[in-house]
Amino acid sequence: MLFMLLWVATTGIAQENTTEMSREEMALQRAKDKVTRAEASVARAQTYINQGDSLVSIGEQMMTEAKDELKKLKNEKSVIDKTYSTDKKDLEKQLKTDNRTQRDKVRAEIRELDTKYREDSRAVDTKLKEANRKYDKGKKNIAKGNEKLKLGKQKLKPAEKTLDEAREQLETLTGTEDDIEKENKTKKKGFFGKKDKKPTAEDNKTDEPKKSETEKK
Repeated sequence: MLFMLLWVATTGIAQENTTEMSREEMALQRAKDKVTRAEASVARAQTYINQGDSLVSIGEQMMTEAKDELKKLKNEKSVIDKTYSTDKKDLEKQLKTDNRTQRDKVRAEIRELDTKYREDSRAVDTKLKEANRKYDKGKKNIAKGNEKLKLGKQKLKPAEKTLDEAREQLETLTGTEDDIEKENKTKKKGFFGKKDKKPTAEDNKTDEPKKSETEKK
């Protein structure tokens, strides 16, 4: 009977400790999950910022390159126009000759000059359009990058705050869990550490009154 009572008491305490530890473990897991989610939010916000910085940097580089290309191409176009104009005026002066054969030759040279000028002009115009598109794309990248930077910074601050709170909660629960675990171990050790003392010779002695000398006789 005594063994049965001891077994019931031991089982009850063990189950109680197991239940308490299970609740602690669940709370700890929830806290860890909260930290993980908060870290993911911070990472996403930082990704927006990184992407924004990258887009702004790329956009600025594209605009700088496009400006240099546009400047170079405009100078090239100016040289082509000036050279064409000078060469054509010289040829047109040669048309004033009375020599018909010479005039036909000059007209052929003018046609060749016009053809070359159109080809050179189209080539430069194509490059100018590409440079302008590059410049516009750079501006769009900067605008897009600034939007991402703004969004990332807006998300980063509250995400970092949530992460700090989640980490504090986790640290608190971790400390609480350690304390409870130590306490439970102490309780278990105290309960199972008690042993029934065996009766000693002194315990078997009875407090019977001593007989007098008269009674002994």
